[in-house]
Order: sequence, then structure tokens, then C-alpha cells
Amino acid sequence: MKLPIFSISALCALGVSSHAGQADARLQSRSGKSHQSEAFAAEELQIDAFGIAGVGKAPNHAGPFRKDAYGLGLGAAYFPTLNFGLGIDGAWLQGDENSARGNGTVDLGQFTASVILRMPIQDLRLAPYGFVGGGVTTGASTMGSAHLGAGLEYRIVPNQIGLFGDTRWTYYGDRFSRADVNNFQFRAGMKFVF
Repeated sequence: MKLPIFSISALCALGVSSHAGQADARLQSRSGKSHQSEAFAAEELQIDAFGIAGVGKAPNHAGPFRKDAYGLGLGAAYFPTLNFGLGIDGAWLQGDENSARGNGTVDLGQFTASVILRMPIQDLRLAPYGFVGGGVTTGASTMGSAHLGAGLEYRIVPNQIGLFGDTRWTYYGDRFSRADVNNFQFRAGMKFVF
């Protein structure tokens, strides 16, 4: 797990340094006028790097993991308008195996797509957002899922670099002869805007 954490950290440092020298000319060219005071804009492409934690319902949780799982992820989103976007992300988590033995670990891959609605507050450089979507989780077995969530983004550098945190409720359907197979997941990380 140390190598992926180092890789994500290096990616974040590289992204911050590449954005540090950029001017607002890119923003001016989008609509022919200056947007220096705007932290968010339409036609944004975002690349995300984040940590993720999944919280199970120990010891009776019947999902892809038992108790908790932790990992790292990457994502991308495109906002054709100021308020509406589409996003994808992939995360790799490790947690306690959810099996009759219940004493091993399981590596999970989680891949999701979301429709995103955000409401930027330009003066504060903040954007509350909500999202809904679906995906698939792989590991000991493959499960389809649906999710619903909300979060908050703060732009450190207007229209270039942001910090974000969000939570999502993920539903896996009726699995293992139990209903309401679900868990909560929390993400926090950085956004690089292009």
C-alpha cells in the first residue's frame, strides 16, 4: 500500500507545480472576457486524486467487505456548464474479507460514474455539490451498485486547484440472502482543473 500512496502523493505534487505558473489567460479565452474573480467556470475538465474510506456494519454487514476498508483513487469530471457535470472514478481498497471465515483481507476495485450538480459560491471559492450514479465493485465477487452523495469543494487557486471532501451511500441490492446491502464511503483529495 506504500507504493500507491507514494504514487498519488507524487502525482499531486506534480500537478500543483505545473499549475503554479499558469496565468488567467486560459480563463479569458473561454468567453473573451476576464474571469479573474471566478473560482469556477463552465467547460472545466477536472482530474481528481483522493483517499477513500468505506464504513461497514460490523460484524453483520453483508457487502464487499466486513467492517471498514481504506484505499486510494483517481477520477475525472467534465462540467459543460457551471452547474452540471459528469464524472467517473476508480478506487482500490483493502478491507476485512466478508466471508464465513471472516479472518482474511480482500482487495477491491470500485469503478463508478456519476451525474453531478454543483452550486458554486464564487466569492467564497466554495461549491457544494450532489451526485448520483452507479458502478461495479470487484474483489471476491463482482457486484453492481448505485450511489447517492454530497460534498464540498474549495478552490485554493481559482479555476486551477481545489480541495474536496464528500460522502456517498452505496447500495448493492439484495445479496447473500439479505436485504439492504449497503455502506457509507468518504472521500477527500485534490482536484486539478484544466
